[in-house]
Amino acid sequence: MDDAEALLRLALVPGLGPITAQRLIEAADGQPQQVLTWSMARLQQVDGVGAERARRICDPRLGELAERERAECQTAGVRIIARGDADYPKDLEVLADPPLCLWVQGQLEARDRLAIAVVGPRRPSAYGHRQAVRFAGSLARIGATVVSGLARGVDTAAHQAAVEAKGRTLAVLGSGIGKLYPEENRALADRIAAGHGAVLSEFPLRTSASPGTFPRRNRIVAALSLATLVVEAGAQSGALITARLAGELGRGVLALPGNVDNPDSMGANRLIRDGAVLVTSMEDLLEEVAPLATLAKATPGEPEKDLRAQSLTGRERQLYQLLDDQPRPIDDLVRIGQLPVSQVSATLLSLELRRLARKTPGGYVRAL
Repeated sequence: MDDAEALLRLALVPGLGPITAQRLIEAADGQPQQVLTWSMARLQQVDGVGAERARRICDPRLGELAERERAECQTAGVRIIARGDADYPKDLEVLADPPLCLWVQGQLEARDRLAIAVVGPRRPSAYGHRQAVRFAGSLARIGATVVSGLARGVDTAAHQAAVEAKGRTLAVLGSGIGKLYPEENRALADRIAAGHGAVLSEFPLRTSASPGTFPRRNRIVAALSLATLVVEAGAQSGALITARLAGELGRGVLALPGNVDNPDSMGANRLIRDGAVLVTSMEDLLEEVAPLATLAKATPGEPEKDLRAQSLTGRERQLYQLLDDQPRPIDDLVRIGQLPVSQVSATLLSLELRRLARKTPGGYVRAL
């Protein structure tokens, strides 16, 4: 048995988290295959390994389980990359509890080390959604990789913007790839894996998402990135966990300021108060993250320029300019624009298809 096989078997042990697994490997002088030869009594001498975990590690069926996992992954087009493999991301090795294995769909590339995490809430305001699109798109256009968690809201907006800018993005899941969550993002995940980056997870293929899997996901997001940009965050937002982990790893923590009256901006504003770098433009971001500034200089064009808004018809431009962060009902747009309802509805649909406008419960907002 080689190291890769031993690491996979340990990764498949139910209830064996990365911290305890790392303790076991360290106790075995860095030899994971040695752990699998130990008796239950020897295993329980390691802190955090009780009788039940020891029994599971000693289960003789682990080899069959690993063989079945490999076969299922091959059918699904998913690679298993063990720690120590040539393709294993070097930046994860700085973690105190690096993943034993990664399940990857798509391609990881050396240039992905020039990455920024873009994180925020699952229900962003129109402002938060627009800023996620703005920054992720700009980062992708200069050649940086956008990292996020494929959750609803800001994560989805960031991944989509990177793909539409023909850039690269890494989607780090809080579930197994075969149990992708949320399922509604399956098409987006497929687009990412088909040539725009990679979908990856430290969880076996059929692992369902749970409250405990998302914080583990966040440390990978932070470790894969030169800096973490918090677009919007409430006081208890998971984005704050990613920001804290980034700071602990010595990575940059950046935050967009938000409305002080908006509870969804409280967490991001507190980050700024506590020392995070205030960012309002790509220039601010590039000034803080030196490797990206060098990358941007080699990229022609304006980083924040979005071509979607450049070919609007007169009526499309008129309605687009009437939209902002506050939802506007169609009736208001009809009245202000002095246009027939049918024309307003058709034009709004066109703007939605271009991802320049977004429908919310209170009306339409600008999406870029």
